Amino acid sequence: MTSVEPIPGGRAAARRAKGAGGAGSRRRLRRRRWLRAVAVTTGATLVAGCGAGYLYYRHLNGNIRAGTKNLTDSHGERTAPNAKGQTPLNILLIGTDSRASQENIDLGGSAGDASRPALADVQMLLHVSADRSNASLISIPRDTRVDIPACHDEKGRQSAALPRTMINTALAQGGPGCVLGTWVALTGIDIDHYMMVDFSGVVRMADAVGGVPVCVDRNMYDRYRPGHGGTGLKLTKGTHVVQGVQALQWLRTRDAWGSDINRTKAQHLYLNSMVRQLKSSGRMSDPGQLMSLAEAATKSLSVDKDLADLKKLYDLGEQLRQVPAERISSLTVPVVEDPSDRNRLLLKPGDTEQIWKMLIADTPLDAKGAPAGTASGGPSAPSSPSTPAADAAVSAPAVAKGSVAVTVQNASGGGTRAARISAALNAAGFTGARPAPGGGSRATTRLTYGSGQLAQAQAVAAALHLPADALAESGPARGLTLVIGADWKSGTAFTAAPAPTAVPTSVAVETADDDKNCMTVVPQGNLYTF
Repeated sequence: MTSVEPIPGGRAAARRAKGAGGAGSRRRLRRRRWLRAVAVTTGATLVAGCGAGYLYYRHLNGNIRAGTKNLTDSHGERTAPNAKGQTPLNILLIGTDSRASQENIDLGGSAGDASRPALADVQMLLHVSADRSNASLISIPRDTRVDIPACHDEKGRQSAALPRTMINTALAQGGPGCVLGTWVALTGIDIDHYMMVDFSGVVRMADAVGGVPVCVDRNMYDRYRPGHGGTGLKLTKGTHVVQGVQALQWLRTRDAWGSDINRTKAQHLYLNSMVRQLKSSGRMSDPGQLMSLAEAATKSLSVDKDLADLKKLYDLGEQLRQVPAERISSLTVPVVEDPSDRNRLLLKPGDTEQIWKMLIADTPLDAKGAPAGTASGGPSAPSSPSTPAADAAVSAPAVAKGSVAVTVQNASGGGTRAARISAALNAAGFTGARPAPGGGSRATTRLTYGSGQLAQAQAVAAALHLPADALAESGPARGLTLVIGADWKSGTAFTAAPAPTAVPTSVAVETADDDKNCMTVVPQGNLYTF
């Protein structure tokens, strides 16, 4: 019989060994349960976080108000891509005096204006170069009279063209899409997007960035006077951080600065200071402050439908963030006093077109570098007469010339150009060509035509030696309209002029890195000082 060796220490030892093994098993079991619980909790937290993030993303997207980009028949030209395929970015910035909400009535006063159409008292074109190395902010003062093209609102209601009308009324013709169409007609530039903000939006954004430093050269008090205006802004000499209502007052102040032109300078000073504030404060990298900015921005902005998405707005912000402050320039277009009304302004012929040409050519306005894009990607060029493809002659299809109706308008600044070109067309057999008033101010020549009229437009273009991309279809409207731009100031055969390389001497350019800039107070006795 085989004997079995007893476990050393007997049954008690065996029981202890068994107990020890059981305790280890229980510990291992508890550890597995704990790890499983942590995994489940972590997973649930991640899922909940993703869900909350998605819901917050939808919430922010839901804040954004959107509309149609261009509600006119105006067509602008695009700058050809540079060697890296990059193109400039053009965004119209609009500030509205709408009293459509109680909040805006409280901030802007004039409750009686709640029912009137809103006006666009602030209008600036932001041009960002193709290689994102520089940007320019160009303002047109609200008192400037321009030709506002025919427009329709989002519901299709039509408004007639308004010649020599204050530019701020374009918004009342149908919304921001009418303002953008007016700028396209004035500049000849294709504009990518618009962004519009009201009184309450200005207040929210100023608070979200923690206030904006501004400076005045003496004590100032923009006193409110019944029947005359005034914001009530009161500041002592020196630098102040304005936010909330004070920020809105700063942007709306006019009388204490002495003119509408100087008001645009105060607005540039504010925006340049905000750029420095955002770049230096770390807000763009702090998650909490970024959320605050995102909430304020999406609640404050109305944008075109192509931009009405949080990711697109974020991508746009990233592109703008690339531009250094010292290469962000701001200016007000050159204007002259309207001879028929000293309280109104007109765009200065020649000088204004010079600026539009520089933007189309993507030439920097700050004189601090070579034409945009040469440092990276090669220079951009206008997709117009100066590019080889556009220089190709338009072939002349066979058409009955005498049956072609052409309206010729002058936007070149020369008084008899429309009559001269009409006469040249008549001599070439286009007896339906007639000069007409209007045309406004335009940098480039444009021939628009209705649906099915391309052959007629090509025949007219061939007679005048116009480049191919001077032609643009205007939609269902019938008839051809030739608007002679500032690029065709003489002769009856079109010859492309080189784009200017510097802003006119009538323009003062400031850059966003200038932190010593102060607004000059015009006291008018002691009326606007204390």
